[in-house]
Amino acid sequence: RKNDPFLGLADSDQTPQPETLYSIQFIPPYAIALPARFLGLSVSTAFIILAAVIAVFSALAIYLLLLAATRDTLISIVGPIVILCLGTALAFQGELRDLIDGRLLADFFPFLRRYQPGFSFPLFFVFCLLVYDAINAQTVRRLATLAAGAGCVFAILVFSYYFLWTAAAAWLTCFVLASVVTKRAATGKVLMAAGVIAAMGTAALIPYFILLSQRSANLDSVQLLDLTHMPNIASPSMIVGLMVAGAAFLINANSKAKADGRFPLILSLALTPVILFNQQVFTGRSLQPVHYELFIANYIVLTAAIILFSVWRDSRTIASKPPPFAKALVYLGVAAFAWGLFEAYGSTIRAFTVAEIRDASIPALKAAAKDQTPAQTILATNFVTADFIPSVGNSRSFWNPHTSSAGGIGVDENKRLFYRFLYFSGYTSGDLDAALRANSFEVTAAIFGSERALPSLASTAKKITSDEIRAETAKFENFTAAFDASQAYDPSIDHIIVPAEAELSFVNLDRWYQRDAGETFGLFKLYRLTPKAAR
Repeated sequence: RKNDPFLGLADSDQTPQPETLYSIQFIPPYAIALPARFLGLSVSTAFIILAAVIAVFSALAIYLLLLAATRDTLISIVGPIVILCLGTALAFQGELRDLIDGRLLADFFPFLRRYQPGFSFPLFFVFCLLVYDAINAQTVRRLATLAAGAGCVFAILVFSYYFLWTAAAAWLTCFVLASVVTKRAATGKVLMAAGVIAAMGTAALIPYFILLSQRSANLDSVQLLDLTHMPNIASPSMIVGLMVAGAAFLINANSKAKADGRFPLILSLALTPVILFNQQVFTGRSLQPVHYELFIANYIVLTAAIILFSVWRDSRTIASKPPPFAKALVYLGVAAFAWGLFEAYGSTIRAFTVAEIRDASIPALKAAAKDQTPAQTILATNFVTADFIPSVGNSRSFWNPHTSSAGGIGVDENKRLFYRFLYFSGYTSGDLDAALRANSFEVTAAIFGSERALPSLASTAKKITSDEIRAETAKFENFTAAFDASQAYDPSIDHIIVPAEAELSFVNLDRWYQRDAGETFGLFKLYRLTPKAAR
């Protein structure tokens, strides 16, 4: 559970490893890996299947929530298409942002990102459905059963994905307050359901926080925990959510809608982003709020808008006549689906080259795995292959863009490993300078931190200056000049994978390692290495 695949570190009695966000959020990886191992599936194949499963269950969960709230089949069918296909655009990412300013943090459909938040994403809406049904239950027994089910789902979310369980807690708080204040549900039912869920949630959070207290000392800095009380007023999802809440209050003025029990659900979904993006005003801690923007706030705000539409439509329905706007709903669903196709096409085109590199890397990585030893380390000179190494076998990647993500090493050690990666891969200080000035994310993140390479990840990030780039380039030159055996074999490199057609300079590598004749696998060439000096 506490294995760090990026550093090749496994937990044992002799070498106990600290907790990480990966080890604490263990339910999705076990739920995916155990069936895949039983069926003999690779990581890639498991993720291909997972994408379809997530899409189906996400649509189904949202459909059931909408059906429970609206009692309208057409809205419940169109709603998931609108919510899931337009979620990326609402977060001002994907094709919309690419069209407007040519920059984007995420594309495709963020809710499908494997394995986080994809696996647990549908569970958030299952949680909302169970809570909503619980307060509308006709018997105490059914209320308790549904609330206990919601508590179980919340516990699964706690050990699945931080940004989803905290969003679920924020939504439940909003929903209880909205229900009590607006008096649209029996206060006793609401508090009873909330009490059951809170009790079960607390039972899950106690071991969660115990594990969190045993986390790596590097984890907070690696995960970009900000200590700030500054409010966030620029979130697109929060702004749209406030507009939906405002519209709900206006529609509520209509006499036909005054007794509508959907009002607390709409308000809670629409206003939850206010808590998600501004809880740091009170707690003083903010952890990459952009993840809320991409993975949940956008989707729940759209859900609120769909339910609000049903209330507005019902308030305009004339007795004995069918509800209006059926054709408009169908057209909206078709338009949303067309936009979804556009999102999928654009992201596929952008990811095509990277996907080809991953596929082309597999033969060389499998060949390296055949001579595997417990200390196996592979240096791949391109970032895509380097990142893919743990997905193909048990080998350690010498360095890749996610080496420090589990908190096994700190920022300084990660930079030292990156310097060694550049050194052995034949990169010069001029190459480093060019990559930094071009704002290559992987290079810039390794040198200056991911929050400065991608300011969207943290609100306190400062712009990188030319003087800082020159200083870092000089540091790398000094590192290269002082390179010695203590750097060359810690850890020792067993294999190097390079492009077959355009091999980089081996001058630095050959000072410390003996290469074999090499073996070509399509686009890549694999060399087995032997240290020239004892460690």
